[in-house]
Amino acid sequence: MARYKGYKIQKDMRYKWKPSKTQKREFAERMATDTAYSEAYHQRKEQRAEKRRSTSKFDYQTAGGEYIPTESQNKAAFELLNLNPTPEQKEACNMVLYGYSCKEKVHHDFIHLINEYIRNKK
Repeated sequence: MARYKGYKIQKDMRYKWKPSKTQKREFAERMATDTAYSEAYHQRKEQRAEKRRSTSKFDYQTAGGEYIPTESQNKAAFELLNLNPTPEQKEACNMVLYGYSCKEKVHHDFIHLINEYIRNKK
């Protein structure tokens, strides 16, 4: 089966509804102006996500894996540690410093926080 650039192959050929440009614009305006509507929308979205997570067999605790931090992440963690970080950032810094110095694997959430700091620093 040939794949053409720019086209996605659907698993089933059912019609999938997508909002029009005006519907997208109206939704964005309503979300920006009507706080009760936006809160209800986010609450429904979170409830759907919780329902999916509860029946899922996916292990969310180990998702993403563990990695050995790089030298640049180690330097960034040391910089962030001297800038009065939040408790979450402080824990991430300590774990990345430990992981780099001992060549031990660290959970990707800690590395993600350091990478976020590196991106925002620039």
